[in-house]
Amino acid sequence: MDSAKKYLPLLAGKKIMVLGDLMLDEHIWSKVSRISPEAPVPVADVVRITHVPGGCGNVAANVAALGGVPYLVGSLGRDSSGEKLVRALERHNVSTGDLVIDANRPTILKSRIIAASQHIVRVDREDRTVISPTVAKKLIRKFQELVPKMDAIIISDYEKGTITKEISQALIKLAKKYRKPLAIDPKGIDYAKYRGATVITPNLREAAISSRTVIFDDRSLSQAGKVILKAAGTRFVLVTRGKDGMTIFDGSGATYIPAIPREVFDITGAGDTVIATLTLALAAGAPMKAAAILANLAGSIVVGKIGTATCSLDELEVALEGREPVAQKIKNRNDLAAIAKNLKTEGVKIVFTNGCFDLLHLGHVRYLREAKKLGDILIVGVNSDDSVTALKGPDRPYIHELERAEILASLECVDYVAIFHELRPDNLIKLVRPDIHVKGGDYKVADLPEKKLVESLGGKVVVIPPIKGRSTTNIVAKILGKKS
Repeated sequence: MDSAKKYLPLLAGKKIMVLGDLMLDEHIWSKVSRISPEAPVPVADVVRITHVPGGCGNVAANVAALGGVPYLVGSLGRDSSGEKLVRALERHNVSTGDLVIDANRPTILKSRIIAASQHIVRVDREDRTVISPTVAKKLIRKFQELVPKMDAIIISDYEKGTITKEISQALIKLAKKYRKPLAIDPKGIDYAKYRGATVITPNLREAAISSRTVIFDDRSLSQAGKVILKAAGTRFVLVTRGKDGMTIFDGSGATYIPAIPREVFDITGAGDTVIATLTLALAAGAPMKAAAILANLAGSIVVGKIGTATCSLDELEVALEGREPVAQKIKNRNDLAAIAKNLKTEGVKIVFTNGCFDLLHLGHVRYLREAKKLGDILIVGVNSDDSVTALKGPDRPYIHELERAEILASLECVDYVAIFHELRPDNLIKLVRPDIHVKGGDYKVADLPEKKLVESLGGKVVVIPPIKGRSTTNIVAKILGKKS
């Protein structure tokens, strides 16, 4: 990791041209609570619909998220999906000035119906025929203008008709002429069309198909790597192996990059993240192994997210530095607002609670565990030292606000912690917009001052009764009693 770390600050500002198959990824976030009376299938009640760039658009979005400057080249249809794709790209800071309109082909649309963080079904609408000679010439003219200005190039081939042998070879020859690294995310079995590229990045299944090899151990993988090196004529082959990491092949042999253990939610777009990170690192001057280490780490971050996603430079930096996950749970308001918004978009059920949590005890821990059971993510607001003093008196708090936040963040059931300075958590509630706001104590929901605010934001309030005799006041009294 240390060998790769020094290249991270150099990713920012690198100009990367991305050529490939453009598509729009539509996520239909739904709730499923019943089976259709018409057939034994779930009924998905749509909550919201979001659109993000797919295909090579997601590669470009990943380049932007990592601090690079993407130049996206591809074609899209003259239709509503194309218009939505342009807006989605612009939201991800990807310029659309080099895109070509093809009025004879629809924009590729992939609709994913998701419920409870799980894909139910995917519906594809696409035309896989090869692009017309007219569109091909327009694309070639685009990258002829761009290549001399670039730091590196990506070909993202989804086998949807854009990356023909003519286009691929024209770009590879230009890249060699101007000495630009060129990375390829391949599809199909004809790797000869990629001949002369710097690196090709098939996954394990693609490597097996293209090399016509049954890969079941390191020896068969090595054989497949040699076959692909020869067929593709690239300097490197990087085989991505999912939970088993990556293996780099070149003329001198194989180099293994171990996997980063992660809880996998969704592998959608992980290959896009890998090639974006790999190419940025190569553009920054990193050797192949260091570039692959960064790409491996970025890919592991993305599979922990739901839907087509990107890896940010900050996320990669945190993971690379091995910062304690506990510290990463403590967020400022701006970060918390962005996180909550993303979680809402993904259909995640947010639970929020707040308190002083001065001298954390069993009552607190059990209360927080019960709160977490009410949803998917638990966010805890912690009163600052000044607000605790105002609420509890001049002798409180006993423990500094940062210590209290870190102790809470160390609990497995707590996902995020934020310190607030007001006496009431209203401003945090407005930022988080929780599905469930939890209070602990002998309250009646109707009497709670937060009830009106929470419900106006679409949430509800739940009260969890306290454990009798468990309180900070009782613990302190007992300690003082023993000392006297």
